[in-house]
Amino acid sequence: MAEVTATERRLRDLKRTIVEARSVPMSASCMVNRADTLATIDTIIVGLLEDLEAKQKAGESESRRGWDIVDQTEIVQEARTRAARIDAKARAEQEELQAEADRYVETRLAAFEAELQVTLSRVGVMRDRLMTRVKTEEEAEPMTTIMPRWTV
Repeated sequence: MAEVTATERRLRDLKRTIVEARSVPMSASCMVNRADTLATIDTIIVGLLEDLEAKQKAGESESRRGWDIVDQTEIVQEARTRAARIDAKARAEQEELQAEADRYVETRLAAFEAELQVTLSRVGVMRDRLMTRVKTEEEAEPMTTIMPRWTV
């Protein structure tokens, strides 16, 4: 049975993070921490490069030393290219997820704002009614100092 590398373990942890992430309502998307996810991806990229270099060095022989250096350079370059593509794809997906989350939050805030406007309007109507009642009572009472009805 093959030994599980640190990179494989990190990839599995990243997958578990995504699988266990909170779902965005009414979508197939989930919410993950951008900084943590990107840091994990960067760590995985470094680990892949280290794993590739370690495997290359382990298979190196004296007779093929010159060719191994060329092969290693090509492999590392290919790994970097692939890592850059993976990183770009992950960043694009992360930006899309962030935009979707922002749209969701904006929708909820707009609904909340509308409800607050309705409440504010109702408070204004109630204050107007109260002021009308207070003015009516003041007109009905003689011009004396009005003392509060409660005392301490």
